[in-house]
Amino acid sequence: MAKIYLASPFFDVDGREEIVHVEKAEEVLRALGHTVFSPRESQLPEFEFGSFEWRTFVFKNDMEHIKWADMIFGIIGENYDDTGTAWELGYAYAMGKPVLLFNPKGEIINLMITDSLHAYFEDWNEVESYDFDTLPSKPYLKEVK
Repeated sequence: MAKIYLASPFFDVDGREEIVHVEKAEEVLRALGHTVFSPRESQLPEFEFGSFEWRTFVFKNDMEHIKWADMIFGIIGENYDDTGTAWELGYAYAMGKPVLLFNPKGEIINLMITDSLHAYFEDWNEVESYDFDTLPSKPYLKEVK
């Protein structure tokens, strides 16, 4: 089974339900037998959010886990404005790791994201039936920004 880095913001801001998608991804990917690193689960209550110590740990820890992972599974959509997620996807792509993307609302995506993808999904049934061992290509074929 695969080691997967889960890239997505995990905040509930302005009524957006990003956390719901992150928790669902953690559940689905683990139920399929994969080992998942989710930054949401690696927060440090002993450091103040946004402090230099917190930032240093989070950046280093996330970088190490992107290197550790066999692939990256990103969630994008209402959170499209999250530059951290976009950075994680690009870094993983530059390292030669397969980038899989879940877009729950099927929103139009920038070509720099779409053309770096190995597999693209819009619903959980697609994710659950995907073969993470052979990693078949499943390109994004819709309009781009």
